[in-house]
Amino acid sequence: MRQYLILALLQLTIVVAQGQITLNGRVVSASTAKPLPHAKVQVLYLPLEAITNSYGVFELSGLPTGQMEIKVTCPGYAFVTLKVNLKNAINTLTIKLEEELLPVLSPLYEELNHYREKIFVVTDKPYYYPGEIIWLKAFVNYIDPSKRDSLSRVVYVELFDYNSQLKMRHVLSLDSGRLAGSFLLPDKMPPGNYIMRAYTRFMYNFGEDQFFYKSIPILDGSERVVPFSETQTPQVNATEIETARTTYGLREQVTITFPKLPEGNYTVSVTDMSQVVSIPELALTKTWAFEPGISKTPPTGIDEIVEKGVRFTGKFVSEFKTGKQVTLSLFKQDMTEVLEFVTDEKGWFQVNGLKFYDSVTFFYKATKGKKGNSFYGRVELAFENEPTPEWVVPGYWFKTETATNPQRMLADYLAPPEVKMLQEVEVRASRIEGSQYKGIRGGADKIVKAENLLNFGNLLLSLQGKIPGLIINCNTSPCEVRFNRASASSITTSTEPLVLINDVPVGGSTGTILQNLDINMVERIEVSSRMNVLYGDQGRNGIIAVYLKDGFTRFTSIADVTPSFELKGFNRPFMFISPDYSNPNQDNSISDFRSTVYWNPELKKQSDNLYTCSFFTSDMPGQYRITLQGITHQNQPVYQESVLSISN
Repeated sequence: MRQYLILALLQLTIVVAQGQITLNGRVVSASTAKPLPHAKVQVLYLPLEAITNSYGVFELSGLPTGQMEIKVTCPGYAFVTLKVNLKNAINTLTIKLEEELLPVLSPLYEELNHYREKIFVVTDKPYYYPGEIIWLKAFVNYIDPSKRDSLSRVVYVELFDYNSQLKMRHVLSLDSGRLAGSFLLPDKMPPGNYIMRAYTRFMYNFGEDQFFYKSIPILDGSERVVPFSETQTPQVNATEIETARTTYGLREQVTITFPKLPEGNYTVSVTDMSQVVSIPELALTKTWAFEPGISKTPPTGIDEIVEKGVRFTGKFVSEFKTGKQVTLSLFKQDMTEVLEFVTDEKGWFQVNGLKFYDSVTFFYKATKGKKGNSFYGRVELAFENEPTPEWVVPGYWFKTETATNPQRMLADYLAPPEVKMLQEVEVRASRIEGSQYKGIRGGADKIVKAENLLNFGNLLLSLQGKIPGLIINCNTSPCEVRFNRASASSITTSTEPLVLINDVPVGGSTGTILQNLDINMVERIEVSSRMNVLYGDQGRNGIIAVYLKDGFTRFTSIADVTPSFELKGFNRPFMFISPDYSNPNQDNSISDFRSTVYWNPELKKQSDNLYTCSFFTSDMPGQYRITLQGITHQNQPVYQESVLSISN
């Protein structure tokens, strides 16, 4: 990150205009006192900026009152950020702009600058209400596009409140420099101006000022945005967007065509203008290019690695709490992925490049020595030490007023089907001390003591031939374990029996669980091959209950018996759902008041070789704003906008 220098001579005049602030100023060189044309003055985290004229003069209008940070940049000069508190008064502030002296970089850091990447996030709306979904699409620019496939595959998108406190964080999978995501805002989310931040871990090399930042206002349900004047509304280039008619009726299908759109990757958003007022937004076309200059030495203490997928760092510690070098095998819960590697002499390891969604449990097994059959200790995960931002979050850059009715209503079919709001429940339990376990509920068909098992190092192999009707087939991966009566079960359902360890059900593959258990820890095994309704649906294929000896390990947690840990993978984006009124099965009794009428993060070409899309209008007459943003295959940003009328 560049060091901040006190840089320019900046004369500020603050004028109150319609409840907001206009900021006038002048930027000059500190050494010559000459005006600096083409200097950019921008309010951090707001889509407001101005360029100085030939006299070094600029004007920023529509600013909120209160504290904010302003950044001034000019080619050949070191940039400055300054905190100002805009009130109902005239203030004058003088700052001197120094010429930028770039340090001599080592060959390593000079090469590093050829791998810079930059993120821009497009959202479906400029502001939101609690309970809504933020639909987003991210585009990543590369200073050398040929290196795109060798750089990051993971993007972090975060939402911070006005106190710089992290409220939501999503880890999203990046493919070919593009990704789609969504944030479901809680119903009771406090209103205010939130900051969205997007970055890759590799971008820490170039400083946090290179991250993407965008204000996401979340209004109170009764707050309404006051429309801007026509001079402040973005111009509409309707010739770039075509529809069959200029006016459509309610619940009528609309097809949009983009006839002049070159090959590229694009996102389309259609919003109801009566519910979503147009306000100034951060433009993809203005911020897509890289700023001139090179990065300086990266901050210390930050991991600079290129993430190819889900990455985690851990340490294997023995029963004596010391790190040990072992051969560590990791088994994904569904056994679709198996990893094996050797930790360093202190037990540390790092895995990079996994791809999975939601949360997944990994079982692990540690071995050492020539025999490789000793299991002991545990894996402790290390968490990333993310720097805590300290921002001056400005207020709204638009005017609001209090309304008598709620400003947004979310239709039932727009809510993600996998999201269910549950009432809070409190679960209390008493821990069972010692090894006084009662055994399988309903009784066991067979009890096998450890001394009657052949010691093959793990429990699975030792059970061969000891339990009538138990089939163990290790010609597959993972090993198949089932009772003979379960072989007639449907091929679409699991036939594996439920595993209990000290009466606690254990999730995952039965074969993997039993393979990971050292027989030396086992006191007895109780087996029930029949369907056991006392364990619910999990007991339909029988029960294998394992009971452990006292004092088999220094750890007492049941989780240490079947060693495992849980990892959070990529956040799975929701699918935008809109009604299809041509479908006879569509429930037409649901009121349709969509604010985002249509969202398509991946606009596709159709058979006529044109980019087209279609949607149905809602129950609200008025006007729709059609917005297209994206990047051509020649890496050029594109913005198109049009208005569509809807009548009763």
